[in-house]
Amino acid sequence: MRKLLWAIIALATAFSACTTQQQHTDIKILAEIRPEVNYVTHLYTIAGLGFSDEEYVAWYGNTIPQTAIDTLKKYKDYLTFGQGEGGMLAGPFFFGVSKENIPNADSMQVVMDLVKVEGRKAQAPDNILKAVDAIAKVYVDNYSQYLQQVYPAAKADMQERTNILNHRLQDNSFVKDWERVTGYTWKRGDYHWLLYRAGKHGPSYNNLSENANTVYFNQSLNYQLAMFSHEFGIFLMQDEIDPIYQEMRDYVDTIESDKDLTYVPWSAFESLSCWYNCQIAGKETEDYHNFSEADVETFCQIYDRLSEQGIKDPAELYRKGIMEYLALQN
Repeated sequence: MRKLLWAIIALATAFSACTTQQQHTDIKILAEIRPEVNYVTHLYTIAGLGFSDEEYVAWYGNTIPQTAIDTLKKYKDYLTFGQGEGGMLAGPFFFGVSKENIPNADSMQVVMDLVKVEGRKAQAPDNILKAVDAIAKVYVDNYSQYLQQVYPAAKADMQERTNILNHRLQDNSFVKDWERVTGYTWKRGDYHWLLYRAGKHGPSYNNLSENANTVYFNQSLNYQLAMFSHEFGIFLMQDEIDPIYQEMRDYVDTIESDKDLTYVPWSAFESLSCWYNCQIAGKETEDYHNFSEADVETFCQIYDRLSEQGIKDPAELYRKGIMEYLALQN
């Protein structure tokens, strides 16, 4: 069922802004505040869809009718996501909405109508179409109130952090540093960080498109900056890694083991980004110490050995790193 990704494709095709290639001297990495991702995390937090934030819920929990909250909770398994896995409707309802320009409820209705149309085109089962209709109604019905009652205060809370981040990012060297250590070239123009106010405890740093990402606004500044570099590296390597990622996902499914190995391709990619980040910084960066669930230490030891053997291409490091890691699990 997770393979039902029609809505992600539809939204990407119909709504994504065209990216333009720029000279490296023009590329900017920007921290921004926009309502769409904040609305989505607002809903996900209040309904407990993998995000939690007690303080936020105490302030804003009553801005959504209980019937709407119950609807979102009913379809929780379709909406939650994390560690490279997600419910089949997380694509349109978290990632798709978060990355678009949706200034009002009428615009939200247009987006939701598109999701419904694509669901029917894909011949989704009736129970999925019913879920899409119910969730879409919640998104449309509550957006105006959010924009009027919640977003202005949330935006004000984030403004200082946005100013600090943009000051620190003015002289960033992420692009040239990552190009130097990987040998890859960045061709996707400006890189956008969208800050959100709700969901202090939830899956942060979510890729919304090829050059946009999300972040909870009030994390440790040093950790944020380390993760900005980490995620930029993920984006830079993604075109080369993604086909191997899927190949490795299929491969681990064929391995007979008492252990659950499905996490390995995801872990290897996150760990590879941590490994390069440490090379760039010349020390263990904060992302290295915050991906324990990915077994970063073991993967980085493997990448060290492979690099000493003369393997430098990230895609080759990734593939061989997975195979060595799997050999250690037997």
